[in-house]
Amino acid sequence: MKRDEYLPSVIPQTDGTRVWPAALAAVSGSAMVGIMPLMARVLYADGLSAPSMLFWRYALALLALIAGAKAMRLDLGAAWRGGGWRIFLLGATLGAAQTLCFWESLKTLETSIAVLLFYTYPVMTLALDRLFFNQPIRPFALSCIAIILLGAGLITLPGVHGGTIDLRGLLWAIPSPMVYAFYLAINSRLLRHYPPVVGAAGLFGGMALTFGLAAGFIGLDLPSRPAIWAVLVFVALGPGALTMSLFAFSVPRLGASSFAILANVELVTVVMIGILVLGEAVTPGRAVGALLIVAGILTYGLAQNRDYRRPNSRSISASASVT
Repeated sequence: MKRDEYLPSVIPQTDGTRVWPAALAAVSGSAMVGIMPLMARVLYADGLSAPSMLFWRYALALLALIAGAKAMRLDLGAAWRGGGWRIFLLGATLGAAQTLCFWESLKTLETSIAVLLFYTYPVMTLALDRLFFNQPIRPFALSCIAIILLGAGLITLPGVHGGTIDLRGLLWAIPSPMVYAFYLAINSRLLRHYPPVVGAAGLFGGMALTFGLAAGFIGLDLPSRPAIWAVLVFVALGPGALTMSLFAFSVPRLGASSFAILANVELVTVVMIGILVLGEAVTPGRAVGALLIVAGILTYGLAQNRDYRRPNSRSISASASVT
């Protein structure tokens, strides 16, 4: 199979009917990722370390993605030779790094602080697009991000307790949003040349290798009973293979900045699970914070839809940058 067969280049998103599928993919995939903290709590309680949990998640998801690629008659070998190895390398480096930074920070840092620091990544994504890719920063996008960050602050800051912030956790947490912003920016340009399943398989293959090496070095933990294996299979297929396929579909069509804004729905999912599953209190701050996040996301999404429908608008020209 020729290399050009894996370089179709995404069709320019010049109208809202083509933008909304990618936006819905971004929102639904990010909502599923919001389930991960609860599942991680179960796996940690069983004695799995973070590298072992992540290795099993990515390895099992990779098997599902390979099976999906075979069913769709996609030649992964041809994709690799056509440059797909770059996706694998990105997953093994920046993909694994941003994941490790976040999960390691949670070991010694207040969860609320770690989450709030991480959710600064949309601002960094806008800055990277401007500095490295010469993309204009729209004041409207900054306003939506400010609303979302305010909502994130209302949700997370009440959970910050008094006392000294652990320096080790802080050192893990600080680079996480910047690494993720670079990861998004590169993916928005790299993944456009490959089918979503191929992109997802490449990213998870790289992450599985990195965390497999880490787990092999410190020791690979195994689930203690079938129920824990079932949890691992769930996180591999749902918030794993399916979510990454939606990610690989939406990021190159939306661009890094737009995806970063829409993906904040993940925090709303975390709050809903805390209330509905863990019995956490519904405070006015949390309620208002969740509403602000949803409002920021919807406002941005509706404005994008309006701009794409406007003939000869600047947004149409800008959309060519993600093709």
